[in-house]
Amino acid sequence: MRHLYQGGILFLSVLVTTGLSAQITADNTIPIDSLVNEIFNTGTFVEVSNMIFNGVPVDETLTNVQIGLFSNGFSDGLPIDSGFAMTTTNMVDAFTGEFGTPMSEEYIDADMELIAGNVVNDCAVLEFDVLNLADALAFTFTFASSEYQFYTCSVFNDAFGLLISGPGISGPYENGAINIATIPNSETPIAINTVNGGLPTGGGQAENCEAANPNWIEDSPYFIENYGNSISSIGFNGFTVSIEAIVEVEQNETYHLKFAFCDVVDGALDSGIILEANSFEGKFLSVFDQNRPEQLKLYPNPTTDQVFV
Repeated sequence: MRHLYQGGILFLSVLVTTGLSAQITADNTIPIDSLVNEIFNTGTFVEVSNMIFNGVPVDETLTNVQIGLFSNGFSDGLPIDSGFAMTTTNMVDAFTGEFGTPMSEEYIDADMELIAGNVVNDCAVLEFDVLNLADALAFTFTFASSEYQFYTCSVFNDAFGLLISGPGISGPYENGAINIATIPNSETPIAINTVNGGLPTGGGQAENCEAANPNWIEDSPYFIENYGNSISSIGFNGFTVSIEAIVEVEQNETYHLKFAFCDVVDGALDSGIILEANSFEGKFLSVFDQNRPEQLKLYPNPTTDQVFV
């Protein structure tokens, strides 16, 4: 079993035109199964089933205030343009900068307490099974938090887990799961104290970040500061670059995925994870399958103006 990660800094080229504008939008009224199967899941070599969400109780329409659709992220300085997000507060409030909406019930997750090494609350946890027809699973995400610039290198070390369990996987979490929410090319979990601007803030102590990630200063290029809405109008004071997670699995086997997010120590200053639209897919890591010929389609054919591949 290899635990692989590919990631890096995302550079964007922006084309500016006059008379056109777009604004980030957020909607937490969409059923969760639609968010996963119609927004997140490409359907490429993967089949999703048995979806469960825990957090503030869902209503009869299977919606939840902690999870929702967002779009036009590029127009607002985010490294991901569209997808769905999970937050420790009302998701719409998080993307409009109105933090602090109380959660009517706090959901606690034991795996997240193990990852955080502390008490957690306001958890949002999405789980589902996936039949993988390839030999790897991949998706793209961004971690964001309002803890940045106030409590970096403190005990308020908000974190999240992207847990996978199944054949060939053995880890310390429920059902032998491993956490693949790690810094690219490392085994270090992504959290406030492991990925940040490389400086303590709000009275935090550098040794707390050093203990969490000895390379926390070197890993600062994975962080984008947004204090005072310097990059984006969303309420998060900082976020990571767009990161692609890849984990090797056994072909034609079913795996269990768990996307978990919690506040650590207290419920103030919320955090969230953004999952890129159409990024969840099966991939082939083997040399033979990765380089197999693919059918090439061109249209329109013949053409005198534009051709699409």
